[in-house]
Amino acid sequence: DGIWATAPYLHNGSVPTLWHLLHPNGRPGVWTRKNDMFDHERVGFSIDEFDAVPTSVKTSRQRRQYFDTSKRGKSAAGHLFPNKLSEPEKRAVLEFLKTL
Repeated sequence: DGIWATAPYLHNGSVPTLWHLLHPNGRPGVWTRKNDMFDHERVGFSIDEFDAVPTSVKTSRQRRQYFDTSKRGKSAAGHLFPNKLSEPEKRAVLEFLKTL
């Protein structure tokens, strides 16, 4: 109940939206939230995606704003079961999850 309000997803919070949960190959390596924006289409945090933490990030306080899935315990790998679904099936599952 209220799955839309429980982002980020997976046991370690490495997946920012339900869309990313259903698209394992599209999960970002590094992401940060856009203020307190909610992504109604993907269901979860509205994010900016990066290949790596930007080099402009110098302090640990700034670094905490980025979720880096390459770090130990923060992986977004695994949970590949959605790959068995077609794109229309994934859309249907996402639309269903929006109702919970």
